[in-house]
Amino acid sequence: MHVHRYGRGPGHLLAFHGFGRTGTDFAAVAPALADRCVIHAFDLPFHGQSPAPDGGMPITPQEWVACIQAYVDQIPAKEAAVLGYSLGGRMALLLLEQGAVWLRQVFLLAPDGLVVSPWFRRMVRYPWGRALGRTFIRHPGPVHGLMNLLHGIGLLHDRLYRFLMDQTATPRIRQLVYDVWAATRLLEPDLGRAARHAAARHIPVHLLLGEHDRVIKARYGKRLVKHAPKDIRLHVLPVGHRMLDAGMGRKLANLWDVGQGGS
Repeated sequence: MHVHRYGRGPGHLLAFHGFGRTGTDFAAVAPALADRCVIHAFDLPFHGQSPAPDGGMPITPQEWVACIQAYVDQIPAKEAAVLGYSLGGRMALLLLEQGAVWLRQVFLLAPDGLVVSPWFRRMVRYPWGRALGRTFIRHPGPVHGLMNLLHGIGLLHDRLYRFLMDQTATPRIRQLVYDVWAATRLLEPDLGRAARHAAARHIPVHLLLGEHDRVIKARYGKRLVKHAPKDIRLHVLPVGHRMLDAGMGRKLANLWDVGQGGS
């Protein structure tokens, strides 16, 4: 995977972006953290300058951990923190769930993976579901029609409706949705296991959710916090789903200082 680097501090922060974005999104939070750490911001597979995984097979949790372990080894670093936003939050949660030995802190911003995967992501686990997914790339009309109906009768909130339509608007982005879901279909974190690893090793986990987020709703955070309330800290912020800005950088800098033993 391609990596963008920001900052000059003594620590290391591995950062994973959201769907359809790239590691350059973390440039917005980098100034506030520049003296504390180097941000290693990855382009996830299929995004930016990172290619599809070799072989066309889904990524396993073990492969994901081994890949990031190899990167940490070559930095080299004995420990590092991780920051995951949206899709990247699911990738960060997997590292915690799998017990990555080098984890120092975890920052989860509106992370995917807090709820059981929706039916359309679950479908790609099966050949018939992947066939339907390929059909959707070419012929989105029926699915878009269903979205319009649900929105029209009030079962799909305006913000979520616009988000879903934007994420499936063109053949290129529908192909990206399919490719990412197919490649990551085995990467569904076990929240209880992730929390137990955090508690056993006293890893500070900061879960930052938006009060106005209609994609990853703030109430979803309880599904992770309940497993280790002393080690997982929930922060509900007055924002929506978009979080990566200078203000978030300052928030992360303050949390970083606390996690490193500062005031």
